[in-house]
Amino acid sequence: MSVEAYGDYGSRGLSEILQELTSASIVGVDTETHSLDDKTMIGLAIAPSPEYGVWFSEDSPYLHIALSILRNPKVTKVLYNSKFDFDVLEPFGIDETNFEDPMILAYTLHMPLKLYTLAQSLGETIPQNYLDFKIPAKGTMLAVWNQDPNFVLRKCCIDAKLALWCWFKLVPWIVPSYYIDKNIVHVLRNMEKAGVALNQESVNEYYEELDEQTTYLRQLISTKGCDPNSNQQVGIALAQKGYRLPYTKTRRQLRVDEKILSNIDDPLAISVLLYREKAKLQSTYAKPLLGLERAHTTYNNTRVVTGRLSSSDPINMQNIPHYFRGVYMADEMFYSYDASQIELRAIAYLANDKVMMRAFEDGEDIHKATMDRMGITGKLSDPVMARRLAKTLNFAVVYLGEEETIIENAKKEGIRISPQEATDFRVRYSEVYPGIRDYVWSQREQITRRGYVTTLYGRVRKADTKRMQNPHTRESVIKELFNMPVQGTASEVIKMMMAKAHKYDLRIQVHDEMVYDGKCPPPSLFEGLAPFATPLKLSIGQSWGDLQVVTA
Repeated sequence: MSVEAYGDYGSRGLSEILQELTSASIVGVDTETHSLDDKTMIGLAIAPSPEYGVWFSEDSPYLHIALSILRNPKVTKVLYNSKFDFDVLEPFGIDETNFEDPMILAYTLHMPLKLYTLAQSLGETIPQNYLDFKIPAKGTMLAVWNQDPNFVLRKCCIDAKLALWCWFKLVPWIVPSYYIDKNIVHVLRNMEKAGVALNQESVNEYYEELDEQTTYLRQLISTKGCDPNSNQQVGIALAQKGYRLPYTKTRRQLRVDEKILSNIDDPLAISVLLYREKAKLQSTYAKPLLGLERAHTTYNNTRVVTGRLSSSDPINMQNIPHYFRGVYMADEMFYSYDASQIELRAIAYLANDKVMMRAFEDGEDIHKATMDRMGITGKLSDPVMARRLAKTLNFAVVYLGEEETIIENAKKEGIRISPQEATDFRVRYSEVYPGIRDYVWSQREQITRRGYVTTLYGRVRKADTKRMQNPHTRESVIKELFNMPVQGTASEVIKMMMAKAHKYDLRIQVHDEMVYDGKCPPPSLFEGLAPFATPLKLSIGQSWGDLQVVTA
């Protein structure tokens, strides 16, 4: 089993199969590893055609043939989840430049991401025993290999030929978004390997401080007769104090989520919210870093439907509170680029709103410009609060926010407005920015009629047909899809910047921010990537939480 072909290869013998393999200009590739965490290779399969694949075990005397193919930059390697397979194959020195990834393409087209599910949706038949296969709980692929090597090698061959088959099927639908995502695969790998240095003394201080705060709050809340970790007890305690709370969907207990509790002006509700905040900071952000010299994360490049990156394992770098960022240290010096108001710039361009586009071209503060054009200072005498309300309105539009959203977000800024005032602001906003008003209606019509939206570069998001047909959920589907072209286009521009500066040491990427270590990419490197201006604010510092603005 050091080398074995599996699939429809007719009467060809091993020598003919290897000859066909070495002469192929494009091949499907798959690897099998000890586990998802332990990427030690058991073996790999190469498919010269969608009909069959050839297995090479890690100790095969023929492995040099497989590696010569993978090391050849003239051969296109088709890998399903290339970021994972490149990590597995890195010790073997393969070519990492000439590759394609049908998983990334399926992601940009909003198609199924699991290989077998995608292949079935495209018309292929998969043997049932492979469709049903799952690694046992607490098991590994190495254990499966030791028990049934034939199953593992055939699965690997099936996966390699299916990767190639799916690629050929999807190529006619290729969109620019695919290349944008593909071009950052190695940038993400380098970020994951490098990690970010930690100030362990600060990590310990934060953890101990949060531990003291959560202990105090838990004891305080227990004097009110409830455990803050028990939603049922919190709900009963508030109900006994006279508050009318809605039920959860299962109607088994009262709802005490953040939205409910934030609208209750009671010491118990306030204490529970504060406890939850501190407990989450401790468990999610401080505890996973204890004892570590560097923080490593996994960047997920095919998970968020809008096209944004996410991260996980062991920590989500995307949601770290600003005050906790001080524990993340530069090896030399951090250079942080922040794309100023890129989502608003994107919607202005997509909507072809001349007023907002001109404001950006003239270098205006867009929130102040909105404040002035809408006459908000006539409602709020404090110009700082007026600008905050204008900012709330600008971003409410991007997310198709209605009166309730505007009222809630304004409240978070310390501004209280009535439902009628929120309606008046929405009407006035559409008068000030008629291009965006028309864009909102055109997008709603496209979602309703066609059932999908796209970014500027072709990334697709499809509506859930059943939810669109249900009048009770239709509006929420429209809202989910409406923001995708805006957020997706903005994220794609950021990804193009990441790819353009691939020679520089990018350590952190969060939404619209890119943090480099050591050398600073020149701002000119990022110019002209998008059809609209994308000015960048540059900040520098020794820690992520102590960055000082250099240019704005």
